[in-house]
Amino acid sequence: MNIPCNADAIISATFSKPTNEAFADKLKLRKSGISTFSAEYFKGPKAFREEWNTAKVDELIATAEEQFHAANIETADKTITVLTSRKGKTTVLVKAASAVKTSGTSPATAFTKAPHNRIKNYILPEGEPVPFLVQLGVMTADGKVHAQKYDKFRQINRFLEFVDDILPELEEAHEENNPGTPLRIIDFGCGKSYLTFAVYHYLVIKKGLKAEIFGLDLKQDVIEDCTKLATSCGYNGLRFACGDIADYRAENAGQGAPLDLVITLHACDTATDYALAFAVEHGARAILSVPCCQHELNTALGRTAPDEALNPLLKYGIVKERFAALATDVLRAETLTARGYRTQLLEFIDMEHTPKNILIRAVLKNRGECADETAALKTALGVELTLERLLKQ
Repeated sequence: MNIPCNADAIISATFSKPTNEAFADKLKLRKSGISTFSAEYFKGPKAFREEWNTAKVDELIATAEEQFHAANIETADKTITVLTSRKGKTTVLVKAASAVKTSGTSPATAFTKAPHNRIKNYILPEGEPVPFLVQLGVMTADGKVHAQKYDKFRQINRFLEFVDDILPELEEAHEENNPGTPLRIIDFGCGKSYLTFAVYHYLVIKKGLKAEIFGLDLKQDVIEDCTKLATSCGYNGLRFACGDIADYRAENAGQGAPLDLVITLHACDTATDYALAFAVEHGARAILSVPCCQHELNTALGRTAPDEALNPLLKYGIVKERFAALATDVLRAETLTARGYRTQLLEFIDMEHTPKNILIRAVLKNRGECADETAALKTALGVELTLERLLKQ
């Protein structure tokens, strides 16, 4: 894997598709100082965070071919994508990057400020007006983020980082199976669609890709507003509809080509399960889900569990609720793993902003089913969750 740049030029990078010799399943680097990088890497279900210097990054670049088959690198003036096929053929794609403006400060000079004044290198940077963010009241017309909307601004950029992580794999799988066609994405429970618009803007406007995104939500007035906003911004590949996730799944069973990405953020309780089941049934190449209000297991457990060892956890309401939520998401993640996905549970945003901060990220690795390792846990809990029942139908 010949990477045509060195550490000094890199702003951010993602290495994926590991070889047998790789120390990680995926590695993400983001510049944090003049000569330092924030490194986040994953091995199985575990996530690790370290501070790397440029020498270590250069060492990685020199040995990248031995450890990874895909790399996506952002520099100040270009995006570099390096892909190595199963037959060992390497393809290097270089695209000119959009000019980066961060309140008048370039990424290179931003890191010369004192640490408490450092400006984070967001995917959608402040100082660069984004039409939908302006109209939704997150930004001013000149690209300044409103103070009261900064949490939302950070949340949007954090979610785009998760999309950016899996994009090389999505592009490669899509080109192998559906070359020349737009990426197909569904957002279940899209709400006001901050993230739906953000994903479309990132893929189509910033990355220059073709994409069609469909948003579904229960609220008719919200859907009407989203449709008007999409038209106003000229986002022709965005469309929205009013409907229930469970009904949509039933009406569209087995229809259409495989999906590239299914998004479901804060779909309440079992609505998340219906969205995940739809994704699996339609061969979605990737899933990004932030579950919410996991009542099913909490209600089913009652005061006692089949395994008496769990009963102390059920005595205290707040502990029982949190335990049930965590166990639910573990069972969902393991169910996806058993269906051929590489699945991780990751922190979406800081706990101080919301307790609903676990994101399930799943990338399809093979279409065959793998061993389910949750039999003992399900026996101890004495319950079969909606997702597993749906996938048995």
